[in-house]
Amino acid sequence: MHRIKIAAFLLCLGLMASAFAAQSRRDEMAVMDSLRMVPPKLRIEWLYHRGIEMPGYAGGTTSDSGLRLVSKWGRGPAAEVTGKDTLVVLTLGSEVALLSFADPDSPRVLSEIQFPSLTAQSCLRDSLLYTSSNADLEVWNVADPTLPVKRGELLGPVGDFWIRDTFLYFIRRDTFHVFSIANPASPHELGSAPEAGSATSGSGNTVVVCQSTGFAFVDVSNPTGPHEVGAFPCGQALSAIARGNLVCASYEETSYPYPARFITLDITDPANPRLLARLNDLGGYDIYLDSSLAFVSGRGPGVENPQPFQILSIADSTHPAFTDSLRTTTGYPWGVWASLRAPQALVADGYDGLAVVDLSSVANPVLDTWVLKAGSAEDVFIDGTRCYVAGRYVGMKILDISNPADPVCLGQFDSALVGADDHCVAARDSFAYVCRWPQPRLKSVLVTDPANPQQVAACSTFNTPEDMVLRDSFLYIAEDYKFQVVNVARPREPVGVGTCNMTDGYQWGLVLQDTFAYMGSWDGLSIVNVSRPTAPQLVSQTSGTRLSTDGVAVWDTLAFVPSVYETLWVYSVANPAAPYPIAGAPLGNDNWGYDAAVFDDTLVFVGGKRSVVLVNVGDPAHPRVVGSYPAPSWVRRVLCSPPYLYACCTDAGVMILETTAVGVQEPGRMGGRQPTLHVTPNPAAEVVRVHFGEPPDDGGRLSLYDASGRRVLVKPIRREVNEAELNLTALSPGLYFVRIETKTGILKSKIVRR
Repeated sequence: MHRIKIAAFLLCLGLMASAFAAQSRRDEMAVMDSLRMVPPKLRIEWLYHRGIEMPGYAGGTTSDSGLRLVSKWGRGPAAEVTGKDTLVVLTLGSEVALLSFADPDSPRVLSEIQFPSLTAQSCLRDSLLYTSSNADLEVWNVADPTLPVKRGELLGPVGDFWIRDTFLYFIRRDTFHVFSIANPASPHELGSAPEAGSATSGSGNTVVVCQSTGFAFVDVSNPTGPHEVGAFPCGQALSAIARGNLVCASYEETSYPYPARFITLDITDPANPRLLARLNDLGGYDIYLDSSLAFVSGRGPGVENPQPFQILSIADSTHPAFTDSLRTTTGYPWGVWASLRAPQALVADGYDGLAVVDLSSVANPVLDTWVLKAGSAEDVFIDGTRCYVAGRYVGMKILDISNPADPVCLGQFDSALVGADDHCVAARDSFAYVCRWPQPRLKSVLVTDPANPQQVAACSTFNTPEDMVLRDSFLYIAEDYKFQVVNVARPREPVGVGTCNMTDGYQWGLVLQDTFAYMGSWDGLSIVNVSRPTAPQLVSQTSGTRLSTDGVAVWDTLAFVPSVYETLWVYSVANPAAPYPIAGAPLGNDNWGYDAAVFDDTLVFVGGKRSVVLVNVGDPAHPRVVGSYPAPSWVRRVLCSPPYLYACCTDAGVMILETTAVGVQEPGRMGGRQPTLHVTPNPAAEVVRVHFGEPPDDGGRLSLYDASGRRVLVKPIRREVNEAELNLTALSPGLYFVRIETKTGILKSKIVRR
């Protein structure tokens, strides 16, 4: 009766949340689609003015988080690029890469600085590197770019910024700030003023601000009293750069078809900026000036009239002239930097990485190559000392994790293929399997030489694969409306052997236990019998609760289903044909759950919208959050490979975390020892034996509880005994928990009668 009441209550709660969760997910996706069309350095203010906080925009760690960051491979979409001589700085994902272009034909990564959040903008001043992110602004000494040293930080999100001498200018939440950075280790505020937008560039005592209605000009001659003195109204400001009294800027009109404009302004009198010239259908997200040329990063595909990388002559600023253009990417060319001495231009091309453009002939720029291609991390798989990362639009990365504190990229597969959209990956020994768009969607890749992986076979799937599991000689694949089994006994000849239809259209996460496959779906949980791989059968699919999950984890007879409704649901799957909810643990305000991984029978990791959350499930009827660790972006996948947890973060690579044992696992203690509680058989027959290692020093009692927490059986334990027999004949089929209680502690386990 108690089980029925709990299940009914949770079912009603799920029905009430259905419309909310569905609409919230659609709204979230709409926000993300729009956000991808906003330059990374302008995103913080863009979100603020829409009343939205996204992953990585709030964070901080606590000593009781329950997790420790071991390392991070933070590569993601390229955002901004800058440089000095042959040193190039690229912000991408949640890291900054320092590259040497001493040999322009063979750029070399010197070091990679990891940040706690998504990076936004970087600026080189002498030997100091200033980088802003969604968490803070950090200062690094890069005199030796192979060994950068952190000098200081300014806490709080910072998007775009400008530096002049020892002054730092930026806008945070409609407030313009002036900071002194005379001592980089201790920046401090000098003055502030109300001002919306993003402080982008400047010249002398004038700072140029990009706004949604054009450009504003702030006088900073008195650092303690900055104030706006003028404005140039137009459309949505995209970028600006100032040199002397000249400002080269770009904006887009705010009405369809949203054309871009390139303009030049005279700010001799910043209170009265004067338009010098305007070129229609040019302009973009970033502008860099070198000599008499302006290099423009263009505009991406998410708006009308996308423009490629452009070169303009500004020898006569009243009559700027278009020189030539070149399409470096089909995505978003966010940032640009150039050196006529090299001669090269570098374009931060989002998922395509850093585009290298040969400027031997300025009138005829030529795309040379791309480096550091790394998109949105979608899936992660561990095979020995290798970590395989499936990425959106850029294929598969292979990392060496023999030293988890220092992951190293060994190679990549198919990263140059336009539209390579890897959703999931699995690997064993010499072969990796990647599911991607377009057809044939399943690729078999030889990875004997990780620096040069080679596709050796392919197999078409029915629909878009979202997750897969490799077991024995079979790949089990979750797809839209389908579940498929592929035989890979011969990796060079994969062949589909079984399939079944799914009633729900979205199967996002997949785990296998025994002869059942469990999938996270729009409706929460789908279970398929795979005892015969050639004839998989759908045995159950939750309906009505609309949990809407991307993943699922299973331990014994429990399934852990994270929901976009900010909850980790605990389900009993003792009878796979009739799973039912036991309890739910709130994950925190606006922290949607996407995936889950089980550490042991007491601890579940949940990858969420804002963090990795630790949930203690030692008592499944009362799960509770015991810690969390902030993530730089959405945690799309979590994979437990003890003692480490790998968190796959969209747009921010992979975090490697380690569990801190104190206060998390809560192991039982008996007589100062750490015995093991074991139940056989499990699943149970009518009679089971409970083994608990060494006998308790002070005796105690063994209690059996049902899923509602009601004690249904109790038995005393003598000091000299280390096992007990339980007769379950009188009990109904279902989920039960064993608890051994002594004066010094408690041990818990689970048994199930079918």
